[in-house]
Amino acid sequence: MQLNKKLNLIHKILKRKKEYPFVELQITNYNNSNFYLCLLYNRIIDKFKVLYIPIDAVEDNKIEEYFCYQFIGVKSVNYLVNQITKELPKYEKVEKRDRRNKNMNSFEITMNVYDSGHIYDFYMTRYLPKEWKFLFETIVMLFEHAPNIMSELATEILSVIMNTNEEIEYQASINCNLWKADLTKYFPSLQNEKDFKQGNISFLEQVNGKYYAIIDNHLLVIEYSNNQKLLNIFCDDKDLVYSNYTYQVLDAIKNQEEKRFFKIRVEKAKDTYNYLCLGIEKKRLKIIKENKLSHLSLTRLKEEDITILEDQENKLKTELEEVMNA
Repeated sequence: MQLNKKLNLIHKILKRKKEYPFVELQITNYNNSNFYLCLLYNRIIDKFKVLYIPIDAVEDNKIEEYFCYQFIGVKSVNYLVNQITKELPKYEKVEKRDRRNKNMNSFEITMNVYDSGHIYDFYMTRYLPKEWKFLFETIVMLFEHAPNIMSELATEILSVIMNTNEEIEYQASINCNLWKADLTKYFPSLQNEKDFKQGNISFLEQVNGKYYAIIDNHLLVIEYSNNQKLLNIFCDDKDLVYSNYTYQVLDAIKNQEEKRFFKIRVEKAKDTYNYLCLGIEKKRLKIIKENKLSHLSLTRLKEEDITILEDQENKLKTELEEVMNA
C-alpha cells in the first residue's frame, strides 16, 4: 500500500474512533523508514493519547492492528497547546512554514498542527530548525511516548536546536553507491577540457559523519548514507557543486585519503566554541564557521583563550606562539 493511502486510512480510522489530532508528526524516507506520531484527543473516554505507527510494517488495510497508544496527562497537553498556539499567528503565510531543502527528496518531516478548524502544516528536512524552537518540547513529548528504539531518531531530528549538530543546506543529492559507482557520469565538467579544474586538496577529514574538504580555498561538505546509497553535497560556491573539485574530493574519499584539520577550542565571554582550523593567515586563525571559511583575529584574543585540541607536529602551536609573542 502506498504511503499516502496509508495516511488517508489512518485519518479515516481516527475519525471513526472519534479521536481528533492536535499535532501530527509524519516522518518520510528517513534512512529508508517512515513513521507516524500523533497527539490526539479521544472524545469517547475524554482522554489525551499519543499514537505511534511504524508505517513500514503495514502491508495491508489492517493498519489499526499497528496502532500503539500511550496516555498523557491533561496538564502536559495544556502546557504544550498553549506554547504552540501563541506562536501560530506568526505562521499564517505558507512560505513561513516551509523549511524544506528543495535539493533533497529524503529525510522529509511534516508537522501538522490543528487549531480551531485550521491546519498549520510545517515542513522541514531532517532537522527541526532553530527558529521553530516552540515545537521542540512537543516533539520531545511525542518521542517520549513512542518505543525506545525511536530515541536515536529523536536525537538526530533535534540535534541542530540542541547545538550538537549543524544544519547544512545541501545543494545536490545523488542516488548512487559511492564505493562502486562510476561517478564520472554525474560530473559534466570532466567531459570538457576547458571546464576541467585540477585542484589541490589541502584538507580532507570525516567529522561527525560528514566529510569536510578544502580544495583550492573552497569548502566542500560530503555526506553519504550507506543505507540509502544517497550522496549529499554542499559547496561554498554553488556553481562548483558538479565541478571537477567535487569529483576529486569524492575520488579521494573512495581511496580513503585523509588530510586532517587542526582542531581548536576558543573561549569568548564565557562561551566556548570548537572549530576545524586550517592554520594562521595574516595574524588570524582560519576556521570553518557556519559552513563557511572564516577568520578569528588574534589581536582580540589572549593566548589562554585558545586551546589546541589537535595539532600536526606542533605546527599550529609554533605559529600561534610566534604571532601572540610578537
